[in-house]
Amino acid sequence: MAALTTSTITAAQFLGAMSDMKKPSASLCRLLKAHYKCRGRVSTMSLLAEAARFTSFSPANLHYGGLARRIAKHLAISEPTLKLPTESDAYLSLLVDFIRPEAVTNTHWLLVMKPEFAEALVASGWIR
Repeated sequence: MAALTTSTITAAQFLGAMSDMKKPSASLCRLLKAHYKCRGRVSTMSLLAEAARFTSFSPANLHYGGLARRIAKHLAISEPTLKLPTESDAYLSLLVDFIRPEAVTNTHWLLVMKPEFAEALVASGWIR
């Protein structure tokens, strides 16, 4: 079997990993639901943090990245190669694509939820 990369993970593979995992905390589920419901599934970490009732983007980033790490472990991905916006966000690149500040009219990093992850989120029952 070929090694998985951030661009080759299917919705079925995401769902398989998520099915073997414990459902995330209520706050992380709120973050995921908020991200899923955004137009184009595009948001900033600060807005997602607010929706999840975190005090700032930092704990939201930690929890979202932790979920990505757990999914990567289930999929036997040692470490993604993408290092944006920082090295600590490499695993989050499994779940989202990043748009640099000022790439469009944004002042913050934009996170675009990958369609395959979005599909798995709904199928898993983690969000409704």
